[in-house]
Amino acid sequence: MLAAAMSTVVVLLGTIDLPLIPWAARLSVAAGRPLRVLCLVDGEGTHRSRVNADQVDEETPELVRAAIEAAGGLGAKDPQVFECRGADRRRVVLDAAGELEARDLVLGLPSSERDDPHRTLARQLARAAPDDVLLLDVGVVGGEPPTRIVVPQVGGGGRHAIRLATRGLGAGEAPVLVVPDPAKAARSRRTFGKVRDGKPGARAERLTQTEVPTGSLAEAMGSVLEPGDLVLMDAEDARAVPRLVSMLEKLRQDREAVPVAVAVTRAADATGPGHVARLVERLRVHAPALSRDERKDLHERIETGGKLSTDFVVMITLSAAIAALGLVQDSAAVVIGAMLVAPLMTPLVAAGLSLVQGNLVMFRAAVRAMLIGVVGALLVALVVGLLSPWDDLSDQVISRGGPNLFDLGIAALSGMAAAYALARPGLTGTLVGVAIAVALVPPLAAVGIAAAKGEPTVAFGAALLFATNFLAIILGAAMVFRFFGLQVSRRGDDAPKWVRAVLVSLALGIVATSAPLVHNLTVQMRSGVSRPYARPLPRGLRESIVERVAREAGVRILSMSHSDIEHGFGVEIVLVCDGQPPAGLSRELQELARAAMGEAMPVRVMLLRSAE
Repeated sequence: MLAAAMSTVVVLLGTIDLPLIPWAARLSVAAGRPLRVLCLVDGEGTHRSRVNADQVDEETPELVRAAIEAAGGLGAKDPQVFECRGADRRRVVLDAAGELEARDLVLGLPSSERDDPHRTLARQLARAAPDDVLLLDVGVVGGEPPTRIVVPQVGGGGRHAIRLATRGLGAGEAPVLVVPDPAKAARSRRTFGKVRDGKPGARAERLTQTEVPTGSLAEAMGSVLEPGDLVLMDAEDARAVPRLVSMLEKLRQDREAVPVAVAVTRAADATGPGHVARLVERLRVHAPALSRDERKDLHERIETGGKLSTDFVVMITLSAAIAALGLVQDSAAVVIGAMLVAPLMTPLVAAGLSLVQGNLVMFRAAVRAMLIGVVGALLVALVVGLLSPWDDLSDQVISRGGPNLFDLGIAALSGMAAAYALARPGLTGTLVGVAIAVALVPPLAAVGIAAAKGEPTVAFGAALLFATNFLAIILGAAMVFRFFGLQVSRRGDDAPKWVRAVLVSLALGIVATSAPLVHNLTVQMRSGVSRPYARPLPRGLRESIVERVAREAGVRILSMSHSDIEHGFGVEIVLVCDGQPPAGLSRELQELARAAMGEAMPVRVMLLRSAE
């Protein structure tokens, strides 16, 4: 771990960037921050280390040697030079900037003179870095400080550029000339006034705003530039800046006698392109880092728990049996107990870690454990369903037959929570809550019970719920482990083909399961509730009522249901009679219902006369 106070970091992609060091040094001196120089060099693997002047030898890269020489004698606070390499150079720079607590990130401005990899990397860092970014093209000015700083107010903005211009980029008390945008004259004046009013006296005196140009902003810049100027633009208007940069490049070519430097600055809290990427990088900076020992311990714990073992088979069998018995008896408490006993979460999390690390051995072991666990749980639930004396499905089983899109979100978040808790040893106690939040064994048990009772619709819904949990937990865990920096790219390698194939398969599986989940959600929204208030009567009671009513001429069954929620009634039977209701029919039906469901069960029989 590299620790430092808030610092100014300059990134060198080649020797052409060496003139950036004096500019970054002036920034660091003015702000009282240490200077850090990151030298990106070619090489295998991922590597980052500090190189002192007394450590330089023949094997030290030329860029590092030149950076050490250039950083000395500039008056910067505690200058340090780092040698960095890695396959993902963007990730290398962002990780280093985060660990060095960068406040300013200084880069070379992409131009036509730079090759494509350098231009691409500079643009990526300018968009994603969660710091103030300064892109510099020093031109023939080199590392000399500018005698004057010219700020064009592209789109009437430029607040961050004007503030930066007074912070130490110039030579001593270098004046700052602000050129308003004629297309946004009123906004230009307001922005300049607010920045000047917020500056102390000495800095405010250095700020001058020209008259609103009569022509275009580009024409105005061509008329005011002098040799040794620095043109500093704010990237507030991301579309206008490239055009102005191209204009200035052409101007420098046409007017070689007027050498100027060009820079583009972007504030850390700027909106627009790259805002989401910068937010993600800020989260990475504040996320707890795993030490080498913590990574090793995490890998060992998950690898051990994700393998097939006698303990795993015993626990999955017991949890499936408990879940199946709880579902059959409609006992929520028993089902929750089965969730806590079930060990199926660990192989899924192990699969997520193996995908991030490219560990084929761990992935195969996790898949084997998952397959054995799934098949075993289904067989146990099927046996319990066949032995169950009740012909109808309980509410606990039926409720798992209609998953919707919210279940997908619950599974993904639960997988992320499980991975995060496993990665942080102090949070392992929260895994109990994760196991309750996303149920893996109860849906499997519901599949077996519904199949045993000949209810394919409910069995399909429960299987869909399990598949949703299965896929989302693996992907959610993989996302969290990658966030912790456990990915393959840390070793400088690309992800193996099998990892990419599995990830594509999981993503396609999520898409395939989302369609019925969205359909179920739509149906449930249309009906007004996710689960019905009333449910069918037990099959034996239904058959008895149908048989008794069939003996009465002119009497038909309109509805019969059981509910403990709506209106507080238990069993309600509604009959339609063509004439006078038969005497004693209501009492006999009440006796049948109480005999089947208990004497304490409220039973209401409604007899309606049909109108011709």
